[in-house]
Amino acid sequence: MTPAALRARKPFFWKNIVLAGGLFALTGGIYWYTLKALIQDDFGDVPVPPVSEAELIKLRAKRDAEK
Repeated sequence: MTPAALRARKPFFWKNIVLAGGLFALTGGIYWYTLKALIQDDFGDVPVPPVSEAELIKLRAKRDAEK
């Protein structure tokens, strides 16, 4: 980087650091809140339709073929 470019960027260095830190904190906070909210979900009361044994064999064969 040239000395002129360094001089041009110098006044904005700390403002950029503060802004980057704020954006990182905001993004991290959103991810933390989302994960905390999702961990609390309990899907135990959601009914799961029964799967016949033949359908289960087909699904297992399809899964094994994809591996």
